[in-house]
Amino acid sequence: MENWVIPLTLIPGIGMIILSTSHLSTSVSDEINTLLQKDNCDRSLIQIKISQLSLLNIALVSLYISTAIFSITGLIEGIFTLQNAMTNSAFRQTLLVTGVASLVIATFLLIAFSIRKVKIKRDQFLKNISN
Repeated sequence: MENWVIPLTLIPGIGMIILSTSHLSTSVSDEINTLLQKDNCDRSLIQIKISQLSLLNIALVSLYISTAIFSITGLIEGIFTLQNAMTNSAFRQTLLVTGVASLVIATFLLIAFSIRKVKIKRDQFLKNISN
């Protein structure tokens, strides 16, 4: 196995953690939505739930960052391998490097999404309080 593939082998495990954390985040978000729909909801409970959602968001961002770092490491190593590769395997290496580059881009988009998610929920809560 080439060295540049090793960081990429960790990504499926991180993906499983991301999946379970995303499920928890969705559950907490649904709980917040349910509480916001009630007329006499406990505001302190909603604030605690938003704090939970923030912690999950930080965890997700950290997991996305680790995925990005492993992807970037694989990408850099893949590029160096590509430069040293013989011409008959250059096409295969180019495809692999392109795939890893796509993974890096997707990871950064997920980081941005995750950060915005809690901000939107917090703004929704503040808007509900003011009404």
